[in-house]
This record gives sequence, C-alpha cells and structure tokens, in this order.
Amino acid sequence: MSKLMHTLRLQPYWIALVILILLTLWVASGMLFAEQTDNAQARKEAKHRDAGLVSVRVERVHAKPITREINLYGRTEPNRGVTLRSEVSGLVVKVYVTEGQRVKEGEPLIDIETSDLINRLKSAKSTLAQRKIELEGAESLGQKGYQSKVNLAQAQANLETAVSEVSTLDLALSKSTLRAPFDGIVNERHVELGDLLKDGDEVAMLVDLDPLIITADVTESDVQALTLGQKASGRMISNDIVTGTIRYISSVSDMGTNTFNVEVAIDNPDTKYLAGMSTELSVPLKTTLAVRITPSVMALDEAGNLGVKTVVDEHVKFIPIDIVKSDSQGVWLGGMGEITDVITLGHGFVRDGDKVKVTYVEGGKGQQQAAGGTPNNAQSSADLQAQ
Repeated sequence: MSKLMHTLRLQPYWIALVILILLTLWVASGMLFAEQTDNAQARKEAKHRDAGLVSVRVERVHAKPITREINLYGRTEPNRGVTLRSEVSGLVVKVYVTEGQRVKEGEPLIDIETSDLINRLKSAKSTLAQRKIELEGAESLGQKGYQSKVNLAQAQANLETAVSEVSTLDLALSKSTLRAPFDGIVNERHVELGDLLKDGDEVAMLVDLDPLIITADVTESDVQALTLGQKASGRMISNDIVTGTIRYISSVSDMGTNTFNVEVAIDNPDTKYLAGMSTELSVPLKTTLAVRITPSVMALDEAGNLGVKTVVDEHVKFIPIDIVKSDSQGVWLGGMGEITDVITLGHGFVRDGDKVKVTYVEGGKGQQQAAGGTPNNAQSSADLQAQ
C-alpha cells in the first residue's frame, strides 16, 4: 500500500485519471437514474391518457372487385300481340286452330263461306268483258265520226268501273281465309264453326313469345347508366336465370311515378316462359373495389348521414356509404380503399376525429394493438366488455 502511495506521489497524473473515472461513473449513474425516472413517468402519463380513451373493436376488411348492379322488379310480356279481325262478311265454314296452338306465318286460321263472292266475281267478270266490247265499238265509231267524245268517255269510265269491281271481289275472295301474320300462339279464339261474321268482327288474338320481353321501371338516377344493347339478367319465378339485352329505353318518364320504362328481350324458343310472370331484373354496370359489411356496423355522423366509422392512425374516420351491391350476407360498399379497418363494436360512442383504443378482431380472436400496427397481446372478451 505504501508502495502504491509512493508511486502515485511520483506520478500525479494517475491520481487525475482515477478521479476522472470516478466522476464519469457518477455522472453516468445519475443520467441513467434520471432516464429511468422519466420513462416511468412517461409510462404513467400514457397509462392515464389511455385510461380516458374509448375502446373499440375493429375488423380489418379487404376489398374485392364487385360489379355494381341495378336491381329491378319486372314483368314478362309478349314480344308482340295482335287481335285479328274478319275483313269480309260471311259464314265461318272451317276453323283450323284451337286456343294455345302454335302457328306459323301464313298458316290458315279460319275459312269464311265464299259462294256468294264467287258468284259476284263471275258476274263482274262478265260485265268487264261487255264493257271492253262497248269501248272497242265506241272507239271504232269515233274514228269514223259517228260517235261523240262524250259517249267515248262514258264507255271508258264504264270499263274502269268494271275492272275495279273485279279487283275488289278478287281481294275479298283472297281474304275469306284468315291467316297468321307472324309465328306465334293463338292466345284467344272468338269464333266457332257456323258463326256469321261481319267485316271487322274479332276472330282471334295472336301473341309472339320469342323473344320474351321483361319490362321494368327505372328511376331517373339509374336510367342514365343504361344503354341499348346492354346485357341484363333476370330471375324467373321458378328461380331460373335468363339473360338478354336492353332493346328499349323510354325517352319520357311516367307522369305519376317519374320513372322510365325499360324493355329487356330474352330468348324463349320453346316458349318455356310465359307472359305475365314476375321477374327480378338485374343490370350489371361497372366493376369497382368494394368491401362487404353487415348493416349493424353502419352509423350516423353528426349531420345525420349514414356511413361507416373506420380507424386511421388511431383516430376515427367517418366514410359515407356508397352501396355497390347487397346480398343475403351483407352490403358491399365502395370508396373505402383496398384495406379498411372498420369499427364493429363501440361505433356509437365515438365521433369522427376521436382518438380511440383499438382491439383488432381477425379470425375470431381479439388482438389489441395500435391502429395501423401489428396485432399483439390478445385481449379477453370480458376485458373488452368491461371497457
């Protein structure tokens, strides 16, 4: 020990070095203690701050491409229909069709008795032949100066009248057989064998069901998104799905409902689907990214707007709803980005801009984390309910 002291007296810089080391250790220990004290105080203050935050449960949802649709309730109607009427008077002598029967264009439906027309046509043709002879004689005498121009003109008029009569009777005779003007189904038949018809009497109603037409009424906000030839699909009362195209969009709205009539034509070659059936019509529009949520997570903002409350950087963000599609499992909303943290529990106690304490729910397990971070430290449902 005395030797050490002797050495230190001979070399005083060692004393200074020892003192410097001791001072450095003392200062470092003080800083470490102060840092520990500050950290403890910060944790205490953060705990107090967190104690005043509302706890919310959040589910992270991922958007999918969803096609926006216009869904309508429609009704099937014939492509065309016509009430056929008799064009001549007479007795029905033959009936070719029954109600519900399919017919082709030009196929006979009924025959009307023609004996009177035939007799009148024979007489008219005889008169026509006589008028021709009279005109030839008048022209011959006129050339010799024995016939006046008045008599010649009268002979010419008589011939034209005879020609017209023959043409009229020929046409009436051709119309004594009533024929189908297009392919269709005899929906109604109003005559029986032996009926006496007058010109204009109803004979039958013919309808064309191929294509079959689905008619629906579209609101003024949706009609602007529709175009002729656009694809559409319908669900029949039998749950069959049929497809077709828009063939008609009304240019003037209904005065009572302020809606526009739309017609969709679907193929119906075997007339499986009938006119007058209820149909759910769906018209696909553009495809957009959307997330599916249940209606229970929707909320109102302070202005009364309906939307969804989400969490961004530990703060509540209200997003107004933009419904893309709805189905039995929920509602698809657009305009929310590819990944969205939706508040599923506690949205009624927070407002847009509030800072919140977040518990993420993924795969059915609660996981507490800071918004935007990685879930950690599972939190029990009992703790969440207590919060």
